[in-house]
Amino acid sequence: MRYDPKWLDSDPYPQLIEGRETREGHVRPILDPSTGESPAAFAEATPTEVEAALRAARRSYDEGEWRRMPGELRAQLLDAVAAEIRAEARRLATLEALDTGKAVSGALTYDVYEAANAFSYAAAVARTMHGDVRRSSFPPDLLPGGGPDVLTMRMREPAGVVVELLPWNGPLMTGSQRIAMALAAGCSIVAKPPEEAVISLVELGRILTRAGLPAGVLNIVLGAGETVGERLVTDPRVDLVSLTGGVETGRRVAELASRNVTPVHLELGGKSPVIVFADADLEQAVGWAMMAAFVNMGEVCVAGSRLLVEESVYDEVVQGVAAAAAGLPIGDALNPDTFIGPLITQAHAERVRGFVSRAVDAGDATVVGSPSVPDGSPATFVPPTVLSRVRPGCEVEQVEIFGPVLAAMPFATEEEAITLANGTGYGLNGTVFTRDLERAFRVGDALDCGEVNVNCHFAPDMNGGRGEPRRSSGYSRTGVDAYTRLKAVNIQTRP
Repeated sequence: MRYDPKWLDSDPYPQLIEGRETREGHVRPILDPSTGESPAAFAEATPTEVEAALRAARRSYDEGEWRRMPGELRAQLLDAVAAEIRAEARRLATLEALDTGKAVSGALTYDVYEAANAFSYAAAVARTMHGDVRRSSFPPDLLPGGGPDVLTMRMREPAGVVVELLPWNGPLMTGSQRIAMALAAGCSIVAKPPEEAVISLVELGRILTRAGLPAGVLNIVLGAGETVGERLVTDPRVDLVSLTGGVETGRRVAELASRNVTPVHLELGGKSPVIVFADADLEQAVGWAMMAAFVNMGEVCVAGSRLLVEESVYDEVVQGVAAAAAGLPIGDALNPDTFIGPLITQAHAERVRGFVSRAVDAGDATVVGSPSVPDGSPATFVPPTVLSRVRPGCEVEQVEIFGPVLAAMPFATEEEAITLANGTGYGLNGTVFTRDLERAFRVGDALDCGEVNVNCHFAPDMNGGRGEPRRSSGYSRTGVDAYTRLKAVNIQTRP
């Protein structure tokens, strides 16, 4: 048996509104991308349910039961949620793998781990969140009442009612990071899971409800972005919209939110470079480059999808990555030995294969590694593919593929490496492999992105250590800053 059937709902997965579950809308199937079967279903939110969710979030925020709750009490609830996620790790990882195609071993050791950590971290933030106090520097002879006798207090307040639009590549982890921090700040939330992967976020809502979160503070509505999402983004009762998703979706959300001048946080796509200099530890670089490109089948916004290698070691590194990728186990996402599972949908898999075939047909790249998928696998499976000598400026070098495809290119000089690295419209992150500390600082400073890794890839602290994206990768603050607003209060301390 691949999983315990009791872990799935027999009824359609519901909306969570005012602490209650509702199922009024059209029922849609949930597909298992490993098999193509439909083990469950969900009910799409009706306009009435979307309205009820917005009304509940607005009421809960304005009445203030959660936002006025002492930070220690909020923290205790968030800690309880973290504990239940850890206790339910195997079930949650299995449901995440079943819904998304994510390898269950990775979901268990990374996604569920990070989801629990997000709530633990948010609990610490709720306990310690503070502003600052400073004395005025304005000369008192120029402004009566100025000078050091005026104190300015800056206090953090919750951003208000937050619409949280979540991605399908890591819904439990990303949803936990966003929701936990918004709750730590004291916000009320309407969250929309991706229509391709709803299960784990419905389960997260249930965990928060069991922990005692007041009704209406977190509401979850299911359905398509073109209908449910757009109703949420255009509602004037919303104080902040937060999206993790693709560039085109980000543009649409920003356009819609601008009608009400609603602030927007966007974490969008990436085409991140992994730069390997000849003086690097090449074994280390090969291992990280393989992981950066192919973990979670490349369905990662910070995937290292471009490999830039100094010419003198180019063949050694690229062949090494191709050989490492060829040894990755491909198969059912629920098999604990699997590393490469299926992509989220057949349509997405076809899109990814289209990038490869067009690049090869146009002479823009050569395939140097692409192992076969197991016989009889559904069309959702795409092997980890390494493309070599990719032509600068071509489609596979410029466009986010969001699949297991690595575009490798040589460079001759440090300056050329930097030019290539900065030569796309994205600016999410970049990685440098070198033993030269001065070069690491120099290249890191020159990379036009929000986060730079040296001799590693991926942020070691997903909650408090992330940078802010640039250019087409979006614009967003991180951590509690994303879900709070600063209020300044000026106090004259003496007559």
